[in-house]
Amino acid sequence: MFAGSGEVRALARNLDWSATSLGQPSTWSAAVKTMARSMFDQPFPMCLWIGPEYALLYNDAYRGILSAKHPASLGQPGSVVWAEIWDELQPQFDQVRSGGDPIFFEDAPFTMARLEGGGTDRAWFNYSLSALRDEGGSVVAVLNISPETTARVLAERQIAVERDRLVQMFAQAPTFMALLSGPEHRIELANEGYLQLVGHRPVLGRTVAEALPDAVEQGYLVLLDDVFSTGQPYLASGAKYAVQAQPGGEVNERYVDFVYQPLKGADGQVTGIFVEGVDVTDRQRQERELREKEEKLRLMVLELNHRVKNNLATVQAIAMQTLSGDRPAAAMRETFLQRISALATAHDILTQEQWEGATLHSIAKGVLSALSAAADRVRIAGPDVHLSSKAALAFSMAFHELGTNALKYGALSPGGGQVDLCTSIEPGYLRSNGKRAEARRCSRRHGGGSGPGCWSAASQQNLRAVSTCNSKRPACDARSARGLSSEYG
Repeated sequence: MFAGSGEVRALARNLDWSATSLGQPSTWSAAVKTMARSMFDQPFPMCLWIGPEYALLYNDAYRGILSAKHPASLGQPGSVVWAEIWDELQPQFDQVRSGGDPIFFEDAPFTMARLEGGGTDRAWFNYSLSALRDEGGSVVAVLNISPETTARVLAERQIAVERDRLVQMFAQAPTFMALLSGPEHRIELANEGYLQLVGHRPVLGRTVAEALPDAVEQGYLVLLDDVFSTGQPYLASGAKYAVQAQPGGEVNERYVDFVYQPLKGADGQVTGIFVEGVDVTDRQRQERELREKEEKLRLMVLELNHRVKNNLATVQAIAMQTLSGDRPAAAMRETFLQRISALATAHDILTQEQWEGATLHSIAKGVLSALSAAADRVRIAGPDVHLSSKAALAFSMAFHELGTNALKYGALSPGGGQVDLCTSIEPGYLRSNGKRAEARRCSRRHGGGSGPGCWSAASQQNLRAVSTCNSKRPACDARSARGLSSEYG
């Protein structure tokens, strides 16, 4: 019975069986001997629990289950071999020995003292207990087949932990994710980011065509079909997705970076598609705003260059006008500085308005207030108008010249009267009236520009003419030229 190779066979041949409850093997039943011979040849763990004390006989494969309990367990009763779990095992053994039904457990857990020094470990087994009967039908042993499944159970548990962690990561990921299966692209999984992107529609278990008709209309289903058929991933950056959660409802325009990644089975065939991406709508908006700012800056630089050229031309014109003639240098210097000051006043006003132009009244008040204390003798009335920046500069020089002449020769001179500047708007005209209080009519003195009279100046680009009148005696009115724009510039 013990003839043949194997460690346990060798131990059995040398064991003093008379010292065990089984006695000499020659006295064993034929059924036990036959099963023992077969058991020793099996590659998987098997053992026999023989007699009323369940004395143990096992094969080489069962040594791994016994671990440190081998070889001392050979021939020992079950209450000794598995003393730490015998309270659980004995009722099962007794049930089978008494003729009851066989027992089978899958991944049954046990805490077993099988380590060196009596240490315990947790182990899992698929095991069965069935009766071994002799020729007369009596149960002479319990056959135990018990492959250990500890490694698989622990691996599955680790996989489950990893899967749960991946599910949590999937659910909590800052990007949007979805898992599509089959050629119809059925949505099996979708995280919160994906649900938020599609407007929290009920998409799970439905195909893309059923759940997201707006995406279908925008060509995304065609892309999915292509990825599924070719097995090639598709990547997109800044793709527009006009989300319409309800047919005919509000459209929420989003921009996304995403990838359609094909998933393949063991045979290399595509089984589904993993969708992953990020909503970059804010980034797109920021990039657009940045481009707009860059364009605005470019235009500002161009405008600045243009203004600098215009200012240089204006200063040059002021210098040429001031320095012409044979007046004393000191007088020409004072006039030049006054005109530059008036130009600077207009610049200050335009800067406050971000060079979007200025009103006629603000230019008049700013320039005339800078002349002298006599500015409180100037009253401005009538509708105000908005001037372009170029027109505002032209009017500032006009008001400066008029104010200067009025201070020297007209209504604002010492002992003089008061100037009322009135405006009215007629189709194609800006009409302004300037008069001294009590005055009735305007006369014109011949001469080069001093004393009562009218001053006029032309601006080829902005105003065909700007003219007004100052006098101690007469009332006067003058019209600006035709052709002013809607902003009178």
